[in-house]
Amino acid sequence: MRKNLYNKIKSFLPYFNEYGIKEGYKLYKEISSSDLKNIHVYGMKHPIQLRKNEKSDLEVFKQIFIEKQYNPGYYKNPKIIIDAGGNVGLFSVLMKNKFPEAKIITIEPDSDNFLIAKKNLEKYPYIQVLNKGLWSNDVKLKIIDEDVAKWGIQVVEDNQNGKIEAISVNTIIKENNFDKIDLLKMDIEGSEKEVFSKNYEEWLPKVKMLIIELHDSMQKDSSRVFFEALNKTWSHYHLFVSGENLVVENLSL
Repeated sequence: MRKNLYNKIKSFLPYFNEYGIKEGYKLYKEISSSDLKNIHVYGMKHPIQLRKNEKSDLEVFKQIFIEKQYNPGYYKNPKIIIDAGGNVGLFSVLMKNKFPEAKIITIEPDSDNFLIAKKNLEKYPYIQVLNKGLWSNDVKLKIIDEDVAKWGIQVVEDNQNGKIEAISVNTIIKENNFDKIDLLKMDIEGSEKEVFSKNYEEWLPKVKMLIIELHDSMQKDSSRVFFEALNKTWSHYHLFVSGENLVVENLSL
């Protein structure tokens, strides 16, 4: 009994620390319930939907809204945001509420994640949600393992059998007539190695800030490929670590 109470208090404390007793307890109760379709986060304009049978949804939620691994204070009023590896849209929800005038493009290759992201983002203006993967060029992709957790989806190029469309950053810029990208968030489970291996010379200098999770455990030398591309195109930059992410600001732009 005492141990059970201790565990409940321990699990509640992060919610209290971030949102206070009233809002923190309300959020903790909603997250602890069996129905995760109507979660109200203080400061977010619309409720959030998660899947109760997908544990990774809750982990992503905690990373963004409890652990604050994507602290909006890092970013300088971005107008154009690309959320690559959008999962169920929670990073885009956070950014849209903090920067309501921003135009956001959310990219998610997994069809189940994509549908939840659409629901979480449909009430916000100026957000485009693409059921695609981010790649170095516009090809077809396939998922390597359908049975992994939904936040760990990996893809490979397969123009013959692939069913997922891939889009490059160059294509996004051209289709939307962007002069620059203020914030590019990338959590794409190893595909960053492909994105930064080629065809980056034109678009990368147009990015003001990158927030990226590197996955060397999934794709060997992902970090090396990323930094080689960065050092070839950004003459001056500042970087720091936030949670599992590397935040890099282009000081030349």
